[in-house]
Amino acid sequence: MGGELEKVVINDLQDHTFFAKLVIRVHGSVVEVDSRPSDAIALSAGSEIPLYVADHVLEAAAQS
Repeated sequence: MGGELEKVVINDLQDHTFFAKLVIRVHGSVVEVDSRPSDAIALSAGSEIPLYVADHVLEAAAQS
């Protein structure tokens, strides 16, 4: 793709399933790509890319 991974976002939790997006900058534009959370976290940790979790996901996970 020729882009650079800017951040990983764990953006949703539905029926005990987490969802994630990779935020990639390609030629000055931002592209969001759906990803399995495990893969997204691995990319973040292995590359020191910022990992964000939406507030509503943290709140829902804390109640589980």
